[in-house]
Amino acid sequence: MGSYLKVAVLVCFVIGWVAFYSFRTLETQAQNPEQPYLSANQQQGQFPTNVNLDCSGCHGAGKTLPFMAGVQFHKDSHGALENSIHAKSGANGKPAPSCVNCHAVNGDMTTVLPAEDPRSTVNRANMAKTCGGCHEAAAQSFHLSIHGARRDSGQTKPASCADCHGSHSILPVKESSSTMNRANAELMCAKCHSQNVADYDLSSHGQAMKAGNLKAPTCTSCHTAVSHLQAPLSLRDFNMQMVNNCSNCHTKQAPSYRDTFHGQATALDFKLAATCADCHTPHKNLPASNPLSSVHKDNLIQTCSTCHTNVNANFVMYSPHPEPNDPEKSALVYYVSHFMEWLLIGVFSFFGIHTLLWIQRSIVAYVSEKHEKSPDDDIYVVRFAKVHRYTHILIVISFILLAATGLPLMYYYTSWGRALEQMGGGLGVTRVIHRICAVITLIYALIHIIYVFRKAVLERKYSILYGPDSMVPRVQDLWDVINMFRWFFYLGPRPKLDRWTYWEKFDYFAVFWGVPVIGLSGLMLWFPTLVTEYLPGVVLNLAMIIHGEEALLATAFIFAFHFFHNHLRPENFPMDTVIFTGKMTLSRFKEERSVEYDRLVAEGNLDSVLADPPSRFAKIASKVFGFAAYISGLIMVIAIFWTLLSRH
Repeated sequence: MGSYLKVAVLVCFVIGWVAFYSFRTLETQAQNPEQPYLSANQQQGQFPTNVNLDCSGCHGAGKTLPFMAGVQFHKDSHGALENSIHAKSGANGKPAPSCVNCHAVNGDMTTVLPAEDPRSTVNRANMAKTCGGCHEAAAQSFHLSIHGARRDSGQTKPASCADCHGSHSILPVKESSSTMNRANAELMCAKCHSQNVADYDLSSHGQAMKAGNLKAPTCTSCHTAVSHLQAPLSLRDFNMQMVNNCSNCHTKQAPSYRDTFHGQATALDFKLAATCADCHTPHKNLPASNPLSSVHKDNLIQTCSTCHTNVNANFVMYSPHPEPNDPEKSALVYYVSHFMEWLLIGVFSFFGIHTLLWIQRSIVAYVSEKHEKSPDDDIYVVRFAKVHRYTHILIVISFILLAATGLPLMYYYTSWGRALEQMGGGLGVTRVIHRICAVITLIYALIHIIYVFRKAVLERKYSILYGPDSMVPRVQDLWDVINMFRWFFYLGPRPKLDRWTYWEKFDYFAVFWGVPVIGLSGLMLWFPTLVTEYLPGVVLNLAMIIHGEEALLATAFIFAFHFFHNHLRPENFPMDTVIFTGKMTLSRFKEERSVEYDRLVAEGNLDSVLADPPSRFAKIASKVFGFAAYISGLIMVIAIFWTLLSRH
């Protein structure tokens, strides 16, 4: 009986032990249902068995087996963890990780490995995945960062989570002792970027931080995208992005930088343009008064030479941060800038009023008059010679393209400016187009000068210089202006006009003023080092102002007022093709140029200007080409005025 009892007790013990072991297996499987439980034998080769630590090492001795979590073995780690944000969150009833959440796979203590082991959950290569169990969004963004992307590519040196945030003593960023606090970022980053931090310590930023200015930028102020935002494709892309970052603090310098080609070009993502870091260096930025500064007067030639060739002493007199509203900094820049602004305001004010008055008066006249077909509608007179027509075609093509490739720089901050730039293939392409069109402008200007010289000097046709056939202003033009305004205000009849009207002469001499002014200033900006061989660098600042303001004046004037004078008047709407066909009807000639018509009749020379009607092809081609240019110009001028009005 005694032996049976012993056997029964032994069987019960075995059954109990098997049941306990089975229950533990099921519990482990429940914790990780996707990963089947592996026995100690099955784990061989994956996780080594720690023969020096048994269950009681963590749970303590005794029957109740209290959970002590290895406090007696990892005192430093536990001490650091108790003061961390994780422990504080747990104490406040919020979800917080315990040791096994980070160091074990699904809480299975048999999977705990040293951090140096590449299979460990806390190995630097696996840390993003481990931390991502709770910080999913941060882990995803980390993989997009420069650190994460490089680690994913197989590199082992880039920082992982614990390198920046710490292993156990992880604290909120706002706490002064946190490794991620901006005051400590320098020490944290120096572990990997020692030279950059050394340069930062010498910089104005570093010195300000050491002096206790907590608003001074530190590593994380500029490198916010390093660890948890999309990484730039290259260092150059990062420098381009930094322009906006620098602008957040340097609010006074940012607008003046954007007034230069450098600032406008970087806004359009032109990577060859100088950024803040190119001139001031990324980390060792010092005031210009410091002899070690890259922008100290003795170092400017070397700094500018990183981008420009043949840099000279005059060249570095150029101001990369011009302030046209500060006469004390540069009186010349101040007065030239204000002159160009008042010139634009004056021209637009006069012709704006002139156009509005003309519109209302022209509509009233057009509605009140009868419009019957005249026999003279089938008879044509020559208005423009071939040389003038072909020259005007060159003007139209080059002017439209100059505007389309130049305006985006001036309006870099608008969506339409950036879209127009992208349509042209980016600044690298559009600046080439711009220069080609500038050469075309020079060519047609020379063609016209040669034409005038040949007529006036070689053929001795002095009528091109004075008289009714000349574009040179006369006293009669002033009377025409006065009588035109009398007609606008219903105080007199519409004045009878000669071959060239006062507004046409204004257009003509606007080109004679604009081409050399815009052209010479553009050439100075095109060849800056050559220009500064003979002139001080400030002329480049003046050239930038003059080129931009005069180009804006010319573009807006042509697309608004010139288009109205020739196409948008009721009697010409929607398109006047006479400049392309060179011919107009005799009836229109009598009405619009009555003084010239009467003179030709009196002199018996009317037959000399009569001509056959333009061909069908000439009419269609003129309208297609004209409308293409016309619509392009209207779109741009509407965008310009919309931008100007919306900013005020």
